Amino acid sequence: MSVKKIKIMYGSCSARVYGYIYEQEDASQMGDKSVILCHGYNSSFRYIEDLAFKLAENGITVLGFDFRGGSNDSISMGSPLDMSVQSEVEDALGAIEFIRRTRAERCKELYLYGESQGGLVASLAGVSAADKINGLYLLYPAYCIPEDMGSVTPDENGEFWIMNMKLSTKFLDGLPKFDVYEMMKYFPKKIRIAHGDADPIVRLRYSQRLYDELKALDKDITLDIYPNETHGFKADAREKWTNTILDDMKGE
Repeated sequence: MSVKKIKIMYGSCSARVYGYIYEQEDASQMGDKSVILCHGYNSSFRYIEDLAFKLAENGITVLGFDFRGGSNDSISMGSPLDMSVQSEVEDALGAIEFIRRTRAERCKELYLYGESQGGLVASLAGVSAADKINGLYLLYPAYCIPEDMGSVTPDENGEFWIMNMKLSTKFLDGLPKFDVYEMMKYFPKKIRIAHGDADPIVRLRYSQRLYDELKALDKDITLDIYPNETHGFKADAREKWTNTILDDMKGE
């Protein structure tokens, strides 16, 4: 089936977010489900287009975008020096409003998908917009970020380097000032997580804690553990995860 890729933008004139809608060429093949993709730290929608095209081929409308300042080569406005988890949450919430406004008939079920830092962002945005979405799909969500940033010391300019990207104190100021795990206990929709047991960047224990605490409250949460996978799934594992999402969304 043929998929069309349509460039979109939203946000104010000084804070544009750019991305793409992926959907079937044949309108009769489109369903009523949509997904918004939130990429990881210093990444881009381009690195998760495999997922976008696979879902769109199966009648699911997809919105992929670049966070403002979310990488060294983001197509959206903004510098990494101005980026924070909070600014990315704002971009994700903007994506929800955009797709609901422009593809209302495709949003009878709307999901947020996030990888790594994008998984933390999707979680925070999901709780804020729980009445507008139907669930979360998270790949090694970086719930470790608030803890990891506790050891960061900015230079005299208020700047520091993390994984080949220069950030500022705006990133530190934009971290959650609350217990994210406690916040997630109030999320009323389904959550599905995938995490490799050999991940050295975001340890499995962070996703395991989320699963254990929410499962104890009888929440609708699933944790798929991938043996020997690290941060950045190999092709076979990524294909399996993509098919899991697709089957899950199709109710199979």
